[in-house]
Amino acid sequence: KRLYLSTIGQWLPSDFFAYRHPVSVKGVCFLDGKLILVRDERGAWDLPGGKLQKGERLDECLAREMEEELGIAVRVEKLLDATLRRIEDQVDVVVLLYQCATQGPLAHLRLSSENFAIGFFDPSELDALGLPSPYLEAIRRLNA
Repeated sequence: KRLYLSTIGQWLPSDFFAYRHPVSVKGVCFLDGKLILVRDERGAWDLPGGKLQKGERLDECLAREMEEELGIAVRVEKLLDATLRRIEDQVDVVVLLYQCATQGPLAHLRLSSENFAIGFFDPSELDALGLPSPYLEAIRRLNA
């Protein structure tokens, strides 16, 4: 469905007027049996990842973000979950959680300027970290 706007003299898809959400892709990646998490600007533990750039494929975005944030190459494997998160009670973000795999050793991990710490957690420790429930459920399904 398209709409003609006489004020600009062109046709636009009706989706042009739909509310837009930022899209964030996050990686669920285990290394030596431990889940890799990063501490974000709010002081919370979070899955590594970031925002989709214009024209970027989802898997390319996640591979780029993991390389930027952790210094390791990952293989993006499968979509685990899609959820909507409200950040700081201000912004709704569509978050896509993907299973990732890496051959990178722990020694190659490096902290980026975007985060404040890298942590490695056994799945049994995750409940105490304050991760959003959709993240925990996706990780549990993966480890079931």
